[in-house]
Amino acid sequence: MKTTESKKTRNTKHQKAVLDLLKNAEKALTADEIREQLEDHINKTTVYRMLDRFVEAGKIHFVTGQNGKSFYALCKTCNEEPPQHIHNHLHFQCEVCGNVECLPNTVKVPQLPGYNIRETQLLIIGTCKRCISSTN
Repeated sequence: MKTTESKKTRNTKHQKAVLDLLKNAEKALTADEIREQLEDHINKTTVYRMLDRFVEAGKIHFVTGQNGKSFYALCKTCNEEPPQHIHNHLHFQCEVCGNVECLPNTVKVPQLPGYNIRETQLLIIGTCKRCISSTN
């Protein structure tokens, strides 16, 4: 039987691996893509739990793509802790290759009297630069 200490160490190792993967990713990744790229194969439920904890902690954010899947990316310029941790930058999903990427452009999120904004989902759908240039 494994001790609590070994379980804690293993989880920390996996958490670090997921964060490192997102840190080095050139695009936002789905939970399936994250799981496939990890050396140690972690079950899908564990990956989703880790991602949920990272989102709650403000370490990563996600956007729901055109297909209903969540795409996760590391928070690179975020300073605020939740619950004021609102992402107001744009995301772009390519209809050709399916990649989702964070764009540097930001949108001013309005203050709505009587509403508490917890999250924004800003997704633009079209054709990315790589796919446009490969068809020309």
